[in-house]
Amino acid sequence: MKSRLILLAAFALTSVAIAQGGAFDEVNAWRRAAGLPQLIEDPAMTEFAKRKAEYRAARGLKNGHQGPSVPAGWTEGCGEATESWGWLTCATECDFRYAGAGLAIGADGERYMVFVGRGGSGRALIDPNRYPIIKTSHLTPKPLRVAASRVTSRVADSTPKRCPKCGRVH
Repeated sequence: MKSRLILLAAFALTSVAIAQGGAFDEVNAWRRAAGLPQLIEDPAMTEFAKRKAEYRAARGLKNGHQGPSVPAGWTEGCGEATESWGWLTCATECDFRYAGAGLAIGADGERYMVFVGRGGSGRALIDPNRYPIIKTSHLTPKPLRVAASRVTSRVADSTPKRCPKCGRVH
């Protein structure tokens, strides 16, 4: 009886976690749909990605890898787009084993996404210029909304630039 109760409680907690979803779930759903292996979540990486997503969203930083730098040995991908695009960062398609992901909604209504990975070479498993757009935004139903920052510093040149890591414009 006791073991059944423990199993029932574990199932209930797992079901709640799956129903709530999150940015990391979006990344793995995107990878599944693209035929790539699942990643193992690193809580420290997810925490960093969440903080960086909030930082970028609060300041409207749209020129790629702006904001706090990732620790040595980690690779990041940053992106921003409306909800209809789903998950959209570079490095999501790479050969990492461990990862974290964060998402915040800016005052402009866009989703600011950050992916961080480690435990691989950083080699793309599919061509980053040809990978599919996979709708995943339903997995993070209530991402954090960040108010416009009181910090007035903005990037002087707002023209889109190619990401030095992946070559895409974001």
